[in-house]
Amino acid sequence: MKSILFAAAALAAASLEVCAAPPAAPATPLAAQLTTLTPRVIAWAEKLSSEGRASGIPLTPALARMAHAAGVRDPGNIRLVVVERIPLPDEPALRAAALKVGLSQSSALGMTLGYVVVVRRGYEDNVRLLSHEFRHVAQYEACGGIAPFLEVHLADLAAFGYEDSPFEVDARAHEQDGPPKLRRASSGG
Repeated sequence: MKSILFAAAALAAASLEVCAAPPAAPATPLAAQLTTLTPRVIAWAEKLSSEGRASGIPLTPALARMAHAAGVRDPGNIRLVVVERIPLPDEPALRAAALKVGLSQSSALGMTLGYVVVVRRGYEDNVRLLSHEFRHVAQYEACGGIAPFLEVHLADLAAFGYEDSPFEVDARAHEQDGPPKLRRASSGG
């Protein structure tokens, strides 16, 4: 079993592109605003990540194995935060940009901010969603953190939209199939 998980993790890590500047893409109105929006999005994401690291719960051993198989180097750093609705920035310009690229509180089930995986209540055991979000953690690791990841990801989202953003395409390619729910052992406290 260990060798299978090691092989899966090695394959996941090998296919993870190093965080690099996105390819040239057509300019969009949103892309033109990135110079001013990106630092504010990064500040918002870092604040939420800090709060999530303090309030989130560590992964169970089964979830840590899933994260490792998705290419995460240090699953012990991941914290899971369960919310009623995926948060969006309060600042109107940032909220509008999030909606423009397809991040909607009504449809979003998860979001990753560094080592913090935020999921909507009722989906905290969903294998497909968690494996997708764990792949984003691996992407953050490969980029070197929240700021370098978001600098690339935001440009990709502006240029290609959510569905065709390279990080999203990669995360979907690493989604695991499995039972709709991954049973968690009781934490006992």
